[in-house]
Amino acid sequence: MALQVVSMKEVRLALIGCGKAASRHRRLFREMPGVRVVAVSDLNPDKARDFAEDLRSAWYTDWREMLERHPEIEVVDIAVPSGLHARVALPVMREYRKHVLLEKPIALLLDEAREMVDTAEALGLKLVTVYQNRFNLPVKLVREALLSGLFGKPVLFSARFYWCRRQDYYDSAAWRGTWALDGGALAQQGAHHVDMLRWLGGEVESVYAEMATRLNRLEAEDLLVGTIRFKNGALGTIEATTCARPRDLGAELVLLGEKGSARLGGFAMNELTHLAFENGGPPGEEVEAHRRNPEDPLGFAHRECLRAALRYFSGEPPDPRLCLGREALASLELIQALYESAERGEPVRFPFTPEKSRLGKGV
Repeated sequence: MALQVVSMKEVRLALIGCGKAASRHRRLFREMPGVRVVAVSDLNPDKARDFAEDLRSAWYTDWREMLERHPEIEVVDIAVPSGLHARVALPVMREYRKHVLLEKPIALLLDEAREMVDTAEALGLKLVTVYQNRFNLPVKLVREALLSGLFGKPVLFSARFYWCRRQDYYDSAAWRGTWALDGGALAQQGAHHVDMLRWLGGEVESVYAEMATRLNRLEAEDLLVGTIRFKNGALGTIEATTCARPRDLGAELVLLGEKGSARLGGFAMNELTHLAFENGGPPGEEVEAHRRNPEDPLGFAHRECLRAALRYFSGEPPDPRLCLGREALASLELIQALYESAERGEPVRFPFTPEKSRLGKGV
């Protein structure tokens, strides 16, 4: 008997913010089945019009007017600067009762992020933060091996990236590199690496960090080095910088356990460059199938992440790799703890209250 294929219910979506972060979503939504972009909004009418023409949707410069005129919208994709996430997401949920999709991080202030998560839970709404590297095939393989006990007792989780961002990058938008709206190398470029450390390493006991602004003119840092002590006894490190010259030098994630080790490389933890266990491990053909992401001009992991989010918004159970409310909050907590430690000049133990961290303040 032939299997009956049940198609996913179409998700009616609106986009707030038509900048760089939204551009990839725009291209993916344009060719992705199961989603209809009803309307877009941006303070710049030219940007809004351009997106709308490409997506065959309505356009607005006032997102409140957009939501009032289109009650059929179910999900709002928020792609404004990180420091403004809560200011948009909270009324979108409270006043308009819409599910929310956010680019990373969930917010910059912990209090705002907690309020967003609490609001979504209280109203029965879905809140998804885009951490697409969780959908990398090498990450999938390593996490499954970690959860199945192949690594044994965890020893070290280490993430580092040496990327090149010159002054023209920070000058391209007034909010880039500011404490209020963006943060520096850690909060902006490093958010994915922090999330991966937290997702793989588990709950955190304490951190210590130092930071500096060395090569670029920006409020926040372009270099941060930190250490992490996890509750499971493992240690962690992170090196986050946009000071590599003359070009990107690379990035990697290393896991060490008593029975095995792994290294993920590539620009975005998307290549398995080392995997070894004392006692067996995944079959060779499985390792080869997960060694790197398939080629995709728009990014394999980003596509898979958005597909999973759309399935979740349409009513299916969440893919375990999706970063839902509480997990996104935990990633932000680790970012804030590293900044807090760097500002205090001393270790920070969990739980903590950010006092000296400037991230997200002064909006």
